[in-house]
Parts: sequence; structure tokens; C-alpha cells
Amino acid sequence: MKYTYKDFITGKTRFTRGEFIGWTPGTGIIGAKFAIFHNRSVDVLVPEYLLTAETRASIGRGTP
Repeated sequence: MKYTYKDFITGKTRFTRGEFIGWTPGTGIIGAKFAIFHNRSVDVLVPEYLLTAETRASIGRGTP
């Protein structure tokens, strides 16, 4: 499946084909959760606020 998110620097829409694994607990000053996508050799962590609406709808908003 293809998951999309906004690039923080450029604002362009990017994607990953990794498998959605789950959420990390909220961390940092703003307490943002990160979605974890596992590819063959790397895990991609995307902050919840950068996920597109379609991706948020497809993976749901689970509790960490």
C-alpha cells in the first residue's frame, strides 16, 4: 500500500510503500505521535501532523 505525507521542508507530498507498524508515544515539546512504516531496510517515522487525510483515514488513529 502507498502511504502519503507532507514534506516538512518543501511542503510537497511524499510517499512510502512501507508496512504500517503502529504509533510511537507522544514525545517532545508538542507531544506529537509518530506513525511507523517499515521498509525492507529502514523504519520511516512520520509525525501525525504531516500525514495526509487519506493516510490518516486508512491507518486509523490508534493509541500508542
